Amino acid sequence: MTQRYLVTGAQGFIGRHMVCHLLCRFPEYTVLGVGRSPQEDLFFNYPVSCGGRRLPASLPEYLRITVEPRYRYVSLDLTSDDFIAMVRDFRPTKVIHLAAALRGAPDEVIFQNNVRSTASLLHAILPCDVEMLLFASSGGVYGKQDHFPIEETAAVQPLDSYSRSKLASEELVRQFAIQSGVSSAIARIFNVFGPGQDDLHFAGRIAGQLASILAHKAEPLVRVGPLSSSRDFLDVRDICHGLTIILESNHQGVYNVGSGVETSMDAVLRIFLDAAGLRKDVRIEIDATRIDPVPRHVANISRLTKKGFVPQHSLELSCEEMLAYFDRYVQTA
Repeated sequence: MTQRYLVTGAQGFIGRHMVCHLLCRFPEYTVLGVGRSPQEDLFFNYPVSCGGRRLPASLPEYLRITVEPRYRYVSLDLTSDDFIAMVRDFRPTKVIHLAAALRGAPDEVIFQNNVRSTASLLHAILPCDVEMLLFASSGGVYGKQDHFPIEETAAVQPLDSYSRSKLASEELVRQFAIQSGVSSAIARIFNVFGPGQDDLHFAGRIAGQLASILAHKAEPLVRVGPLSSSRDFLDVRDICHGLTIILESNHQGVYNVGSGVETSMDAVLRIFLDAAGLRKDVRIEIDATRIDPVPRHVANISRLTKKGFVPQHSLELSCEEMLAYFDRYVQTA
C-alpha cells in the first residue's frame, strides 16, 4: 500500500529536512505538509543574522526537492475546522507532528500552538485509520538531571514553558494511543543543529558571527554565554534519519533522539573556530551574568541504536557545512 505521510510544521527547520528525507528515501510515498507559515519554496520561514543585518535564510539546494508532484503544502492553523477537514480528506497512514512554537514566545502562544494544536491533530486523525503517530517532543522535558546519560525512564522536570508544553502534549498522545489503539511514539529530540539553522540556537549564533568576521563585515569578536555547560548535539539530517527509523519500525513508546555524546559549549566553539581558521584571530567575550539552569545534558540513545540508528554527520562536518552555508547562500544575498 502506498504510504501517505502527514507532516505538521513542514516549513520549520526540522520539518523541511523531514519532508526532503521522506521524498528522497521513499519515491513511492505521498507527503502532505501543513503549517501556519505561508508556502515558501526558496527560503526558510525565518531570517538569519550576518554582518549586522537580518537576511532571508535561503534553502540549501538539497532541500528544494519539495517542489514536486508527490508533495503538497497547505498553510492552515492546526486548531481550525479547515485543518480537520483537510486531514480527514487526505486520510494519512502515518503522521509526524513537528509543529510547535519555540522558546522565547509568550507563554500563552506556546500553549496555544503546542498543546491545543496537538489536541486538534489527535481529534482530526481519530477516524483516519492511521498506522503510526510520531510526536516530536524535546529533551528539555528532563530538565536538570543528576545521572548521565539520561535514559527515557528518568524523571521529567521541565524548567520552562516550552518544555512543559511538550510534556503536556506527550500526555495527550499517550491517552490518545490508549483510547484509539493507534501505534504512537514520542521522540525526545536533543540539541538539533545544521546548515541554515537560525540564531535562536547556540550553533546558529556562532556560525553567523564567524561568517560575518570571515566576510569582513564584523570585528573579530565572538559574543557567547557560559561555555562550561554541555549538550548533546545532533545534525538535523541525522535527526530525520532517527525519526524515520521509529516510524518505519512502528515501535511505540519514548525514544531519545540525540548523538549520545556530551560536548561542552566551549568545545563546540573551538570546532567552529578551527573550521573557520580563526582560532588565533578572534577575541571571545563571555557574558558572565548568564547562568545555565541545566549545566549538563546528554541522551542515552541505546534504545534507538538497537533499531539500527547510527549518526552519519560528525560535529566537525556539520560545523564546516554551517559556515559553508553562510558563504554560499547568505553572503550573496
